[in-house]
Amino acid sequence: MPIDLYTPRTLRGVIERMPRANTFLRDTFFNDVQTFPTETVEFDIVKGGRELAPFVHPKLDAPVLANEGFQTKEYKAPLVSESTITTAEDLMTREAGEHIYSGRTPASRAVGKIARDLQRMNEAITRREEWMAAQTIFTGKIPVIGPGLNEEIDFNFTQSVTITTAADKWDSGSADILGQLETWCETIQKNGYTNPNVVIMDRTAAHALVTSEQMKGLLDIRNYDLARIAPRQLPNGATWIGSYGKLGLDFYQYNDWYLDNWTDPENPTTKKLVPDGTIAIMSTAARFSRLYGSISYIPYGQQNFITEEADRVASVWVEHNPDRKLLGLQSRPLTVPHEVDSWLVAKVL
Repeated sequence: MPIDLYTPRTLRGVIERMPRANTFLRDTFFNDVQTFPTETVEFDIVKGGRELAPFVHPKLDAPVLANEGFQTKEYKAPLVSESTITTAEDLMTREAGEHIYSGRTPASRAVGKIARDLQRMNEAITRREEWMAAQTIFTGKIPVIGPGLNEEIDFNFTQSVTITTAADKWDSGSADILGQLETWCETIQKNGYTNPNVVIMDRTAAHALVTSEQMKGLLDIRNYDLARIAPRQLPNGATWIGSYGKLGLDFYQYNDWYLDNWTDPENPTTKKLVPDGTIAIMSTAARFSRLYGSISYIPYGQQNFITEEADRVASVWVEHNPDRKLLGLQSRPLTVPHEVDSWLVAKVL
């Protein structure tokens, strides 16, 4: 029995066998992945306190400890979708790189085109997930803008600092960078109950850090290994540039960009994922999740909708006049911080 390459099962198999585009922010922090059987996703935010157990007289009842409160939030995961078109001409024409006398059949070209199209769409959705992770971290908000959409998902993030005094900016030559870092780490420990261990920064902030006189002076103390700088390239545009042992911080420079074609559609602009002169102090022990809502669609050759719980759903449909087959890949991702006080963002330049 011949296998129909366009059935949902086969299409998902192709996706799972493709190399995924790993991304630094998404994979480092939002690595708790969950799928939901509904379009909406729910999660609880629990925030404890710092109560001390009370002293009690042996003959008296102990006070009752109040139950921890929690807040349940519900969001409709935004739909991210890509599609490609295959026409008869695509299958009859030699592909780029194909030998002019290869003798490949249209069916063979169709198989190759499916794999390439799925990979391109998967990478585009993955880049959107990385962008959502960056927006969540550096702004605490995710703008959802597209055809018929102009919304914003707000996680009520408040730990954002902007250095306004010129002498305190990291490139001033007089800034107490280590003192600022200690203060910000203490804020995270106090409000977020986590120990930060990662600092992510753009190129300009990283340059200011490694060239500051304070850091140079610290590094000149050979026998006091508080900090060391030894740049090391990592996948996906990240570079490990050093560590500060006293606070247990690793510093990373992250270079990546995205095309903003929605703010001004007539003039698309390439922007940085990490804003200029900005750092994020984070903890890999804090809980961040990547949640996926379900996708409803009509499978190829059927008449009724089905709902699939997955991070990616591929589908095919046919249109006529002219005849063409369309391949789509859909996802409903949402990057979620469960502890909005577990990190801090600072504009240092």
